Amino acid sequence: MPDKDTANVSDNASPAVIASNTSMNGNLQEQQKFKLQFRNVSYIAKQNKKLVNILHDVCGEFKSGRLTAVFGPSGAGKTSILNVLSGFKASGVSGKFTFNDKERNLLAFRKSSCYIPQDFALLDLLTVQETMNDSADLKLPTKIVTSEKQKIIDDILMILNMDKCRHRLVRNLSGGERKRLSIAIELVTNPPVMFFDEPTSGLDSVASLQVINYLRRLALENRIIVCVVHQPSSRLIKLFDDVIVMSRGQVLYSGAEREMIPTFETAGFAFPNYYNPADFALEISSEEHNEKISNLIERNKERFCGLVHDPNENAGINEKSKILINSNSHTAIELQSANESECGQISHEHCRFTPTRLRTEVGIWRQLIVLTRRSLRTMSRNLIAVQLRVVMHVIVSALVGAVFWDIGNDGARVLTNISCIFFIIMFIFFGNAMPSILSCPQETAVFIREYLNGWYSLRAYYVSMLTSDIPMLFICPTLFTTIIYFMTSQPDDMARFAMCWGISLILAIVGHLMGLAFGSTFDIQMAILLVPGVAIPFMIFSGFFIRIHELSLFFRPLCDISFYRYTMEALMQAIYGYDRPDLKCHTEFCYFKSPTKLLKELDMLGDLYGHDLFVLLIWIIFFKVLFFLSLVLRVKRTQ
Repeated sequence: MPDKDTANVSDNASPAVIASNTSMNGNLQEQQKFKLQFRNVSYIAKQNKKLVNILHDVCGEFKSGRLTAVFGPSGAGKTSILNVLSGFKASGVSGKFTFNDKERNLLAFRKSSCYIPQDFALLDLLTVQETMNDSADLKLPTKIVTSEKQKIIDDILMILNMDKCRHRLVRNLSGGERKRLSIAIELVTNPPVMFFDEPTSGLDSVASLQVINYLRRLALENRIIVCVVHQPSSRLIKLFDDVIVMSRGQVLYSGAEREMIPTFETAGFAFPNYYNPADFALEISSEEHNEKISNLIERNKERFCGLVHDPNENAGINEKSKILINSNSHTAIELQSANESECGQISHEHCRFTPTRLRTEVGIWRQLIVLTRRSLRTMSRNLIAVQLRVVMHVIVSALVGAVFWDIGNDGARVLTNISCIFFIIMFIFFGNAMPSILSCPQETAVFIREYLNGWYSLRAYYVSMLTSDIPMLFICPTLFTTIIYFMTSQPDDMARFAMCWGISLILAIVGHLMGLAFGSTFDIQMAILLVPGVAIPFMIFSGFFIRIHELSLFFRPLCDISFYRYTMEALMQAIYGYDRPDLKCHTEFCYFKSPTKLLKELDMLGDLYGHDLFVLLIWIIFFKVLFFLSLVLRVKRTQ
C-alpha cells in the first residue's frame, strides 16, 4: 500500500504526481516483481445448449507495477478473459498459464489473487467495519491478534477514504463507496494479483476517476492490476500503463497504452486529431475482420504466443522472492524480501502494505465461528427473517386459537380439531420454508464470490447455514405451538405437549432445509414456484383429505413418502393416542367420543409416534444432502 506521502495524494492526482510520491520506495518495489503470462488460451462455453467458442487463442502478459485495461465492444470477450485468467472459469478452458515463469497451479493462484466482479455481492445488513472484520478473520492467520487486524483495517479504510462511513450499513453506501469497499475487502491479504470487472460501471466521471486512481496506487505498489473498462474517457485511458483491445474473442493489441495508436496506424488505421484513443480502438475492434485486423491479431500472437523464456529476462526479480506453488500446501503464496532491513528505512505503514501478508488458510472451526456469527448478525437485522417472522407466528397463532377456542377436549368437534391440526402443519412448514428461499439469492451470490476467492471451505459455509437459523427454528414453532395448544384446550398433559412441540420443531427444520435446497439451486422466482408446487401435492396423501385405505394401490406408495402424512400421524398420536380417555360429550351423541375409534377410522391406530419421528429425520437428512449438492452444483455451474 502507499506510504504516508502517497496516501495524501488526491483522488484526481495525475499518474506523474502519484509516481513521484512513490519514487522513494523504488528500491523496495524493484525487489518484488510478478509476471502473469497466458498463451493460446481458448474458452468454449455452452449457450442455449450449443457450444460457443468465446475466446480464440488469446495471448498476452501482465506485469507488476502496471495498471492494465481490457476493453472492446460488447460481446468481445472482456469479462470472459478475466474469468478465465482469474480461475473463476475452469471448464472448457485450454491454453498455458504461467505465473513468474512457473506453470500456474489453479488452487494456489486463487489464494494469491482476487477477482472483483462487476456486480460485487455484499451482505447489505452488515456495516463497513463488520464486513472488514469478517474479511480479516476469514483470510488472515489466527496468530495475528485482533489489535493488529484492526490496524490493518484502519489503514486500508483511510487509504481508500472510507473511514467516515465505517459504521454505515452496506445497503446505505453510494455506488462509489461500494466499489471502494469491494477493493478494501480484498486488500486485507494484500494479494499481488487483482482482477476487476468494470470497476467504473454505474459511476459518474468523477467517481470513475477516483476509483481508477485508487487502482493505480495499488499497481504502483508492485501488484498486477487488471480491470475491464467499458468505454473509458480520454482522461481515464491515460491512467493505464497497458491495454488489451479485444474483438470477437481475439486480442487486437496487447501492450503499453502509449504504443497502441502507433501500432494501429502502422496497420493502416488513420487516427483523427483530438480524438479519444479508446473510442478509436473501440471503432476498430467493432469492424468486421478484414486483412488489417487479421494482421493486428497475428502480430499480437507472434509477440506473445511464441514467447520463449529468457533466463536473463527477469534478472531484476529477487531470487529469494519465490512463489511456492504446491497443491498439497495450505499456503498459496510466500514472499521473502531479500533485504528486510530496507523496511526500516521507510515508514512502518509501507512495510505492512507491501505484498508480504500471507493468506494462510484459517481452520475450519474458526471459519465456522465467523460465518455463523455473520449469519446471526445479518439475520437479526432482517425485518422479514426475524421481526416480521416472529410477529406473524404470534398473530396467526392467536387468531387460530381464538377461532378454534376450547375444542381440544370436545367429542362433538373432533373433526374440527383435526382441521386445526392440519392448519398448524401447513403454517409451520411454509412459515419456515419461504423465508429461507428469500434469504438465499444474496447469500448464495456472496458465497460463490468468497468461496472461489478462497475465503473458506464449502463444509464451513454449509454447516454455518444449517446452524445460524437454529434460534428462529426454535422460537417460531415454540411460540406458535404453545399458544394454539393451550388456547384450543388440547390434553392437559406435558408429555403430550412435548410430543406436539417436538414434531413442530422437526417439521420447521424440514421446511427450512427444503427452502435452502431449492433457493440455492434455482433463482428466486423458480424456487418460490417449485416449493409449493412440490409440497402441496404431498398434502393429498397426508391422510386428512382422504384416508389411506381409500386410495388406489397405485397412489399408496406416495403416502409412504409424504412427510405431511407422518407429521399428521405423529400429532394425532400425541393428542389422541396412547390410551387417552374418552372425550367429553356435550351433545346427545358423539361419534368420535372414543379416541381409539377415531384413530382406527383414520388408519392411524397403534404406537406410531417413534416411527413417524424416524421417517421425518430421514427427510431432514435427505434435504441436508440435497442442500449440500445444490451448493456443489452452483459452484460447478459458475465455473
